[in-house]
Amino acid sequence: MNFISKLFKSILLAGALLYIIVYVILAVYRIQYPFELEWQEGAFVDHVRWILSGHRYYDSPSIEFVASIYTPLYFYSSALLSKITGIGFFPLRLISFVSSLGSFIIIFLMVRRETENVFSGIIATGLFAATYNMSGSWFDIGRSDSLFLFLLLAALYVLRFYDSSVSYLGAGILISLSYLTKQTALVISLPVMLYCVLIKRRSAVFFIAPIVIIMGLGSIFLNYIHDGWFNYYVFELPRTTPVDYRYLVRYWTGDILTTMFFAFPVAIFYIISLRLNSNNKNFAFYMLAAIGMIIASWYSRFRGGGYYNVLMPAYAITSILFGLGLNKLLEMRESFSADKKHLMKIFIYLACIVQFMNGSLIYNPLDQVPTKKDMEAGRKLIGKMSQIKGEVFMPFHGSLAAMAGKKSYVNMMGMRDVLTTSDKNHQDIKNRFTEELKQAIREKKFAAVIINSFEPWYPPDLEKYYIKKEKIFDDETVFIPVTGLSTRPEFIYVPKD
Repeated sequence: MNFISKLFKSILLAGALLYIIVYVILAVYRIQYPFELEWQEGAFVDHVRWILSGHRYYDSPSIEFVASIYTPLYFYSSALLSKITGIGFFPLRLISFVSSLGSFIIIFLMVRRETENVFSGIIATGLFAATYNMSGSWFDIGRSDSLFLFLLLAALYVLRFYDSSVSYLGAGILISLSYLTKQTALVISLPVMLYCVLIKRRSAVFFIAPIVIIMGLGSIFLNYIHDGWFNYYVFELPRTTPVDYRYLVRYWTGDILTTMFFAFPVAIFYIISLRLNSNNKNFAFYMLAAIGMIIASWYSRFRGGGYYNVLMPAYAITSILFGLGLNKLLEMRESFSADKKHLMKIFIYLACIVQFMNGSLIYNPLDQVPTKKDMEAGRKLIGKMSQIKGEVFMPFHGSLAAMAGKKSYVNMMGMRDVLTTSDKNHQDIKNRFTEELKQAIREKKFAAVIINSFEPWYPPDLEKYYIKKEKIFDDETVFIPVTGLSTRPEFIYVPKD
């Protein structure tokens, strides 16, 4: 029986390590791909290009550029790195990849330090790595989520294991930087601030002060230097997105309980065990951190139907608590007889193995790797665009136009955010932007317009002044991003005679 428990433990450990290793290999391979892994990556590259051109990031929506609805730290960090590496996908993905490894390390260190058990730390890290596919295969792409999560976890680690006023100050700065990367951190910071006030009131001011200064006054300053456009993009536009009521329940039944069917109950068990053992400090910390991160993911999921990447905070804290709960379960078996100890170990390890083998977590790594045909199709498209005499408007993939030596213009996602807002206060902005787009089409400003598909909000004058010249790809399977929305450039329109 002891042999069986050791065998199951080895299988579990190997599975956890395998998820980590597979992710690292995938990321190293994907970071080199010269085209979009996810269709909005190119927009983020365009944002970096815009910043490096000396433009103000948040400004009035125009056909030239529309800012992202996120806070700006990731874009400016990527712009800084791009000065060394050159503009492209690589610097953005490098920041995300390094940040994801940083999150892995913090999860491991947090569990190992709490439990003094390397095994539990590896299992927790492996579980988070296993959520790669369920998180949209987002860890390593050129988006802001991994940097946001790394800074958030770093803040929690410092807050949990260091009690000095300086450490509280550092944690406050880190969580504020997380907010400047993605404003979701604001939601998470609220219960964490409550923890500081409840547990160490005198030091709480050192945690809260940088939040007030960086999040609060920093946002006011950013809004001031951008003439109010920071608030428009970061807070007003996201507020107008519709609620996807399906995810009020589906988040819990699908994203959490189906994916983490064993890990999530173990996480709850660990929090309850802290309360039963009167460990009020740890109970408050993990309870409030979990509430903040899980609720933030839930809110992002049902508010506008956020993609799977918004689940990363929930999966990270669940993985940490799972590692801690696993160690607690293994400790509890010591109160049983020898035979029952081994039976409990076998059951625990087997349940963990089944968790890792969950169909929601297992994925084919090759599905996340662009093919040689994708590469060839992309290069052929760039060559075709470079031969067009004149400017090319490619709202879905502006970075591809830039790769062909053309000027990049506004991205479709930014257009959609502005044109689909339901806020009546934004009507004048929406009308001005729509008229600018229509005028450019009427005047046949572009030698070609390349689109993926028509949208209900799309300026209707395109087919009035432009005619479809050709379909770009003959093969229906090539050049489709490996994650996110399955879309690609489809049609080339040219001005009517």
